[in-house]
Amino acid sequence: MAYQPKSYKKFVATAATATLVASAIAPAASAAFSDVAERYQEAVTYLADKGISQGYPNGKFGTDDNIKRQDAAVMIAKALGGSPTGTYANAGFTDVPADRQWAVNFLVEKNIVSGKAAGQFGANDFTTRGEMAKIIANAYKFVADASNAFPFTDVSETFKQYVDALNEAGVAQGYAGTTQFGTGDLVTRGQFALFVYRAETKNTPTVTSVVDVKAENAKTITVTFNNAIDAKTLQNSNKVDLITVVSGDKAANPGTITQSLSADGKTLTLDATTFFKGDYTVKVPYELIKDVNGKFVSPVNQKITVDDKSAPVLESATATVADTKNNIKKITLTFDENIESIDTVKIGGLNYPATYSGNTATVDVDLDATKSYDVTVVNATDVVNNIKDVQVVKLALTVDNIAPSVTSVVATGENTATVTVDKALKNNNLVVTGKVGAFATNIVTSAVVNPKNNKEYFVTFNAAYLFKNGNTDAVTLTVAKEALEDSLGNKNTSEITKSVVLTKDAVAPSVSKVTSTTKDGKVTGFTVTFSEKVQTLDASKVKVVNSKGEILSYPSVASAAINAEDATKVDFTFDANLKADKYSFEFAEGFVKDLSLAQNKNTVYSFTVDKSSTTAPVETAFTIAGTTTVANSNVITVDFGAKVKATGTGSALNPASYQLNGTSLPTNAEVKFAGNVGDASYQTIVNITLPEGFVVNNDDKAIFRVTGVQTLDNKVNNPYTALVAVKDNASPEAKSFVATDLTKLTVTYSEAVALVAGNSSITDEIQLFDSKGAYIAITGSEVTNGKLVLTVADATAVTKLTTVKVDPTAADIKDVNGNVQKSALTLTK
Repeated sequence: MAYQPKSYKKFVATAATATLVASAIAPAASAAFSDVAERYQEAVTYLADKGISQGYPNGKFGTDDNIKRQDAAVMIAKALGGSPTGTYANAGFTDVPADRQWAVNFLVEKNIVSGKAAGQFGANDFTTRGEMAKIIANAYKFVADASNAFPFTDVSETFKQYVDALNEAGVAQGYAGTTQFGTGDLVTRGQFALFVYRAETKNTPTVTSVVDVKAENAKTITVTFNNAIDAKTLQNSNKVDLITVVSGDKAANPGTITQSLSADGKTLTLDATTFFKGDYTVKVPYELIKDVNGKFVSPVNQKITVDDKSAPVLESATATVADTKNNIKKITLTFDENIESIDTVKIGGLNYPATYSGNTATVDVDLDATKSYDVTVVNATDVVNNIKDVQVVKLALTVDNIAPSVTSVVATGENTATVTVDKALKNNNLVVTGKVGAFATNIVTSAVVNPKNNKEYFVTFNAAYLFKNGNTDAVTLTVAKEALEDSLGNKNTSEITKSVVLTKDAVAPSVSKVTSTTKDGKVTGFTVTFSEKVQTLDASKVKVVNSKGEILSYPSVASAAINAEDATKVDFTFDANLKADKYSFEFAEGFVKDLSLAQNKNTVYSFTVDKSSTTAPVETAFTIAGTTTVANSNVITVDFGAKVKATGTGSALNPASYQLNGTSLPTNAEVKFAGNVGDASYQTIVNITLPEGFVVNNDDKAIFRVTGVQTLDNKVNNPYTALVAVKDNASPEAKSFVATDLTKLTVTYSEAVALVAGNSSITDEIQLFDSKGAYIAITGSEVTNGKLVLTVADATAVTKLTTVKVDPTAADIKDVNGNVQKSALTLTK
């Protein structure tokens, strides 16, 4: 039987995970199109399969035909999920055919397209490359890095940001060998299909998020993402893990949790020092973790219950010998989970102790390899004390009389190589010599086993003997006869010779790009990215000239340091007293060196950085003074420190200006100015009351954000984030009921509920009825495991349950935070 994780067999993980639903669409075979060239085949097939475009009725796609704006609108609208049967606000264009109006209205509603004149969309105008760039950039949310150099000379400001975004995303580039994008050139249907296809496949999925949280066993929880995660963002600058596990009130303390990311970057494994048992919340924080494309991962607080009730299962007992004439010396036991202890292992009537690590155990023996054996494991125990008393398996014996061999030698650097063998060596010891050219000297200085793979060895050569007659050297590696030995004593019977070609790094590091560093809207420095890792900055090799041509002392202008996390980058910081100006820099040869044996010096490079003014500019922004909260009230007070708008754009009374844990406040949130009209501080402070049902969990460090609020003189608030304490105010909702005994009806809620102590009757809050509508009396009630259990004469007769509104002070059914159950709900069986 194939291996299955323990969670497959015995875990119930109560985790609300994202579900991806794939809908089947009958594909339209693009092969039926008679005019699709090979370069467009994949794109046209994709659009046809997805129902985005079906071509012409005559069986052609019209690949070389210029595409009209109305047809481009239909393609994009379909790609984004729009439908001819949908209802969208009328955009007011009079030149759009009736069968195309839905698409144009859909795109205008989403701010993707606009008209060309009052009341005119230009429906029959052909689409230009510039217009195409704007439509696709808006549709798929492509945004360019404004600090990067713009490569085209024929793009107006109208289309610059969109062309830049598509070029950086790899959706559309300019004409080869030129600086022309062809902004005004017309786009064909084939080209448009190609651009849409690239945008579609570049953006699937657009948001990186958690798709599953699962308990593999009592030691391990895994978090699975839909895209690969950037491992460097999983910890902060202090090397503290940012994804955390919070234990519930009665959950076991897992101790220190170690984290490891899978090779594909999509699965994060959380291993407990002790074990998991009970309720936990796995927290992915807001805007801290990034995927490999630099996009933030969606935050989540995902609950999971770990309850390991199965004992470890012995899956196999194996041993290997070189020859059946040799005795068996070691037996390996493999279990389906980690082992905490084994009382004894019985073989042939004798008891043997076991040494265990993880899900395997080893037993040292001295047994006749010509005989068969039953292996009995007594009282195998896991970390939560689940015990399997007696398990018996047949010993599986393998004869391995094959000597180890070298399978490959691969150069990994100027004077390093990786040697791979086909099986683990005794004591992880590789004895190998290396010779180059006419030298008789062994140039191997070390051969160290890879700690993560005991079949790989990192070999280092003496650099003094290399590259005496050119930029490449062939090194001959030799393993002597019987120098390779595995744990069974198998040895190579003849000498092994392998050759590897080492190449000298003779390429100088060059500048790839220069990007400005800004803070509070001011340029505070810049970062220079080189083509490879660099070292040893030489400040004397930097020249600086201001816009007047005045030669400046570099130390008076800026300081620099190699980025600690990425040695391809050098970070420059401007002197705090440096004036606003354009500064021209030149790196002479030798400003930096690479990490090669020759320490190649950089090539000469010149560039200009425009430093924004460091004098006080006309203020266009303001800073919020602070926030406070009243304990257990869900009222947040924001002190803006200045009078702010009450209506229109930038209104402080607009709930959409505020977010809690990444979610905008709903329209029913109460936002009011504190105080009274005429007070000196009136219109500077708002009180925000979070509406009932908005907060679903207690959170003493909820992330509160304010965006887009304006003062009376049109200053916009600087980005503002604060941590506030909020309390769960969501009412528990009755979700289902079932007869769990002849007289017991169990009601399940959206969360755990409790009964107010001292109150014995809940008949004013819940009513039960049979199939004829007759009332069924409730004679008793209790809460078990967070569920309400009602006592009735015949639980099987109940077909309808309703919840009734009562005065909150008289309510008996509440959640743990005192929220009264939601009323006016009707459940039927």
